[in-house]
Amino acid sequence: MAAISFDPRLNVQVGQKNHAVVAEEIEGLIRVYKSGHVERPPIIPIVPCTVAGGVMARDVVIDKFTSSWTRIYAPSHSTKMPLLVYFHGGGFCVGSAAWSCYHEFLSALASKAGCIILSVNYHLSPEYRLPTAYDDGDSAGANIAYNVATRLGSYGTSDYSNIKPLVLKGTILIQPFFGGESRTASEMHSTQPGNSALNLSASDTYWRRLSLPLGASRDHPWCNPLAKGATN
Repeated sequence: MAAISFDPRLNVQVGQKNHAVVAEEIEGLIRVYKSGHVERPPIIPIVPCTVAGGVMARDVVIDKFTSSWTRIYAPSHSTKMPLLVYFHGGGFCVGSAAWSCYHEFLSALASKAGCIILSVNYHLSPEYRLPTAYDDGDSAGANIAYNVATRLGSYGTSDYSNIKPLVLKGTILIQPFFGGESRTASEMHSTQPGNSALNLSASDTYWRRLSLPLGASRDHPWCNPLAKGATN
């Protein structure tokens, strides 16, 4: 998958007359007003379910009361296949299971790997701060996968009997979104392209101001799995 970047031309001044004061903003990705209104420019196209390369896709509602849903990818195989649950990235604040980049990636993965894929469309921050995304999974992305797997392993059983007949075989963390109050070497020394959505300032905003419970620091266990109080 290609890295996500933003186009400054999409950072239009929509809604400012009605909502006035901007409280938080990550340029080109999300703008939060003091009124509570949230704007997310359409940086990635939303695509419907399509059939391609022998893979069928379908959107299924998980919980109609919370509007949680998932996009399911199934190859046209008649044999038993493994199940992969995918949580998209986006700093917990942006993204959709219907984004074209994820749809194309997962369609190809289901075909090549011969597996069924559930791509979870979880609730986004700041409207729904953590742990809502973890509850929906029960994205961002690799962080959600890690925390959902940790929850399963902390219920007191080593064989994951609470999800029988399924068996958790492992987790794949793609660029996991973790961090802490102390800067890592890469945070201090690496550089990002000017239009990158993954710069340090954006990372801090996602965590400290938009996603974590109000008042929490980046040493909260959901952000820093090595912090005191984190589940091992």
